[in-house]
Amino acid sequence: MVEREPRGRIGSVEHVHHALTRRTENGTMARSSGLATWDVNWGRLLLLAPVTILLLFAFALPLLAIVPEAFGGDAAGRFVRIFGSPVYRTVIWTTVRIGLEATAITLVVAFPLAWILSRATGVKLLLLSLLVLVPFLTSVLVRTFAWLAILGQRGLVNAMLLNLGLIEEPLPLLFREPAVVLALVHSSIPMMVFALVTVLRRIDGRVLLAAHTLGATPLRAWLGIVVPLAIRGIQSGVIIVFLFTMASFIAPALLGNQRQQMLAQVIQSEIETGADWPLAAALGITLAITATVIVFGLSIVARLFSRWQNPSQLSAVSSAHQTVLADTSLLRRPVTLPKSRLRIPALFQSGSMLAEPIYLGVISSFILLPLVVLFPVSFSSADVLIFPPPGYSLRWFERILGSPEWVEAGWTSLRIGATTCVLSVMLATLTVLGLGRNFRSQAAAEAFVQSPLTVPSVVFALGAYLTFARVGLVDTEAGIIIAHTVLIFPVVYLVAAATFSSIDPWLSFAAASLGANPWRIFKTVVFPLLLPGLAIGALLAMLLSFDESVASIFLSNLSVKTLPRKLWEGIRFNTSPEAAAVSAMLLCVTCLIILVGIAAIFGRQRGARLLRSNRAPV
Repeated sequence: MVEREPRGRIGSVEHVHHALTRRTENGTMARSSGLATWDVNWGRLLLLAPVTILLLFAFALPLLAIVPEAFGGDAAGRFVRIFGSPVYRTVIWTTVRIGLEATAITLVVAFPLAWILSRATGVKLLLLSLLVLVPFLTSVLVRTFAWLAILGQRGLVNAMLLNLGLIEEPLPLLFREPAVVLALVHSSIPMMVFALVTVLRRIDGRVLLAAHTLGATPLRAWLGIVVPLAIRGIQSGVIIVFLFTMASFIAPALLGNQRQQMLAQVIQSEIETGADWPLAAALGITLAITATVIVFGLSIVARLFSRWQNPSQLSAVSSAHQTVLADTSLLRRPVTLPKSRLRIPALFQSGSMLAEPIYLGVISSFILLPLVVLFPVSFSSADVLIFPPPGYSLRWFERILGSPEWVEAGWTSLRIGATTCVLSVMLATLTVLGLGRNFRSQAAAEAFVQSPLTVPSVVFALGAYLTFARVGLVDTEAGIIIAHTVLIFPVVYLVAAATFSSIDPWLSFAAASLGANPWRIFKTVVFPLLLPGLAIGALLAMLLSFDESVASIFLSNLSVKTLPRKLWEGIRFNTSPEAAAVSAMLLCVTCLIILVGIAAIFGRQRGARLLRSNRAPV
């Protein structure tokens, strides 16, 4: 017989303490852990089965399908054609060059923003988070289209220069490599900031003060202390941004010319025209191998910069120089600075006070300008993109809302987004519970779950097209939903896993010791605590699916057209303000969903505070 719990108020300190410390007479203490038995049976494998099946058949299999397509038939002649042709060699070099340029510029531009965000609190933290989050959740297609209205011959930049009298005729800013790099940097800043901010939060800000008191200049303190301490975040951000820029085809297609063609752009063109699928597969292999080699090289460089952080290497160096004694007499010498340097701290202090506001103003304008320009252009009365508009009209919105094609594309994206959201949340919940906290080979399992984030999206879209075409899933909502779920599920899992790791495991042990089975533990303890993370993941899944462009463009054509696909066609063949009106509506929907999510989070926190304040003391 199992010892019964004493009567009393359930949830009291005494009640939980007794539940956690009780012992059974028949030696069945293993059952008191509840979820401990879950680890030794098939339940955990059943929880992980759905995501395993999805990633094997909808992610790994499409990637493997590229290989036989690329190496079948005259494979040697195909790759000789790629690497032997000056045209394709130029495309490969252009892809690598633009990717490295955009990555380097993004790192330099985004690092100060990530540092300021890591030190911000209160309202400043909320505003900076929104500054990074809103562009990140806005479609790349929308952001790239906005640069047409900024850099066009009748766009914002030329209009300002003409009004100021600095130029006599519009400058050719579009269809050049700087325009492509500028758009890629704008799209990559949020990804770099997210990769850096988690590492920068762990750095004690007083190290800069200590370095300054020891005589280091601000530049030397940053390069010698902050940058080495943040090298892991820099490595992650550089790899993520480089893979994104290498696989981009929207920016070079809209803002570049034939000289700025990139590999992903050529692959998309081959798939869309159906001219040569084996060649497209071979180009996909080339893109993947090129990206892998360069990422490997970047990782080696990052490892060289972080060698001094390895204690074993430091100990080896110190043991090899045991006979060398440090000269401690330097510590007793007085430090004298030249008189000319005595005025530098005051000058630097005043300059540093202005540097942050100026930087935030410039970076905020750069991030928000493409999104803000969309609104006046969408109300333009002109037939082409002109900024500022000669007049204002609602005719473009009336045309969109009155067009059956645009309305149907919107409903299609909404259905696909809602289904992807539900599937991603369900898979994330099952995966989090299946992996738990003590899963064997935890690191390998999480790497497998997050593997879709490490593959260029255009390579996966190419493999998905080749695989889905064989089973009739191309140009269907089911095929697009599967592809969106593969790409978006890892993001939802990361949010859910972070929330699950913050849940106290002793709450589940206490519920199990009180006789609750695993299902009841999940329903009454784990799920309510996991719900905030799942809600945030659901919002992210909905937004990312609604704005996803790459897989939608590859897998949809005539029967099924999502809003990004329809917008892509409208921008390519007609740069009228109609596309700006659609982009403005998408941006409004994105901001509305973000505001609803923030309001829900703050409402829940306020409710929890009120509940704690009104709760009677135990």
